[in-house]
Amino acid sequence: MGRKGPSLMNNTPSIQQLQSDWFSLHDLDRAAAIRSIHSSGTSIRQIAAQLHKSESTLRHLLIALDAPAQDRALARQGQISTNELVRRSQAAGLRRAARHREEVELERARQIRKAADQICAWLAGIGLNKPNCEMIVDEVRRKFYTIAPAPPTRPAPSDLTVEQIIERTRPPERKDDSIDILNHFILWLLRWSFFAFPDPLIRDHALDIALERMW
Repeated sequence: MGRKGPSLMNNTPSIQQLQSDWFSLHDLDRAAAIRSIHSSGTSIRQIAAQLHKSESTLRHLLIALDAPAQDRALARQGQISTNELVRRSQAAGLRRAARHREEVELERARQIRKAADQICAWLAGIGLNKPNCEMIVDEVRRKFYTIAPAPPTRPAPSDLTVEQIIERTRPPERKDDSIDILNHFILWLLRWSFFAFPDPLIRDHALDIALERMW
């Protein structure tokens, strides 16, 4: 798909220059020029129309430009075709996406474990026995699952620690009887976990883990 040739020297070549130099350029240099022109504000459709090329041809070249460096070097040496370069670029893109998904999942798992640790630490500090703590967590889980509260209109400031959020969301003290005491802590956990863990997936999994740890 084109001969190996000199690279375009201008940082932002014109479409007219690219059209004039097209047959002397390697496909990767064509792609670099197309990307440069596109980055300056010209759409791929406009570039294609002025070059009298199809949009798919230009996008094909742009995909090749994102191939790994070693594969681009092979293409410049004529050892692989542009079509093969595109295939390798797409495969590399799939690998990058898979690595990114794995990194996201690992980070989410880390945040869930950390949130569960914080919930368990709070439960250990409220001075109630295991059955009462289980009732508190189970009721908070039920409320989140069934009520599905709307996201807070004023989320907690990003510089607040979980400990500060816990203290700021403490409900007024009520020591009438055991039911009121449980409701007090249910409301408190509902409030602080809602603001401390704005991602429902992290919060709900952390509550599940905290409950499992008490069995």
